[in-house]
Amino acid sequence: MFKPEDEWNISFAGCGFSSIYYLGALSCILERVPHLVQGASKIGGASSGCLVAACLTVGIPIETCCAHVMSTALEARKHKLGVFHPGFSLLRVTRELMLRYLPQDAHLCASGKLCVSLTRASDGRNVLVSQFDSRDELIQVLMCSCFFPVYCGLTPPSYRGVHYLDGALSNNMPLFNQRNTITMSPFSGESDICPKEGTFCALEVYYGNLSIQVNGTNVNRILRSFIPPEPEMLAKICHNGYMDAVYFLRKHGLLEAESLSTVMLSCQSPPNAVCCKLENRQSEAQENNDYNNNNNKYNNNDHHHVLEHPNPARAQHQWLDPRLIQNLPISIKKGGFLPQVTEVFPVKLLCFLLLPCTLPLELILLLARR
Repeated sequence: MFKPEDEWNISFAGCGFSSIYYLGALSCILERVPHLVQGASKIGGASSGCLVAACLTVGIPIETCCAHVMSTALEARKHKLGVFHPGFSLLRVTRELMLRYLPQDAHLCASGKLCVSLTRASDGRNVLVSQFDSRDELIQVLMCSCFFPVYCGLTPPSYRGVHYLDGALSNNMPLFNQRNTITMSPFSGESDICPKEGTFCALEVYYGNLSIQVNGTNVNRILRSFIPPEPEMLAKICHNGYMDAVYFLRKHGLLEAESLSTVMLSCQSPPNAVCCKLENRQSEAQENNDYNNNNNKYNNNDHHHVLEHPNPARAQHQWLDPRLIQNLPISIKKGGFLPQVTEVFPVKLLCFLLLPCTLPLELILLLARR
């Protein structure tokens, strides 16, 4: 049980592309109770969770992280085999982003505060690293924690001469055993900030200190972690993280000055956030129509996050309306005639059937460019 009056830590579970859930939750916390992040003694993570923890520790803006999760997902979706295409390397893209955005003194900021979970390849034992001698060493530790066998390659990276695998394989919630740790996970379970299904689930799986309920919705969430979904779904996951953080803050009395209904209606992310911008509509009639249409269109497995909307003039998540796609960052916009044609089912089926013929040609072109 989290106690705000005591010293606390924050821990992020590994979850692949679903880590955008954390960015939504952090947008809420940094906006409403920033000292909850700034005053944390340690911030830990495994796999993609350690990347979020590292960005948080060294001060990389949440909106920057969010934009690159979206752009990386779209880059992977461009290929016929997605993340498994030989021309796409998730680990390489992640390393390039770390080299670009981590400041030169990142290891000094991270040492003693950032806690990264690693799995030793030789015996499967868990190793927690929280001291870094250089920026390059910090990046190497992060790459080791993100290396999921086969999914990211065949040869694991090394840190100080020892090969390591994804930290989630041995400890997916570092700092879990330490007193007063705020745990976050995009999978419904017993984490402090996680989705709430609203239904009783008698069966839970505990793996690597992470609790996950056994249900169809969590299966879909796990699949979306490995295979990036469309941008609208990623934005919805981000928004769900925001609202789950609101519930957490309210539960622990950190939003005592506001009623829960007021918080939910006025939940606006930071002005420069990428995924969680809210927009005021001008017409009340148009607002009602848009709200109803969006609810019908996006009422999927995560329907428990659809908000009640007693006042139609209030703000609404702008990414959930396809007509507002022009508000996406330029680097991740979708548009043009070709993308529309390739989304037609007969064309997609034809592309799939021709895959054995087209894939070798793509590999030849890829090798030629290299």
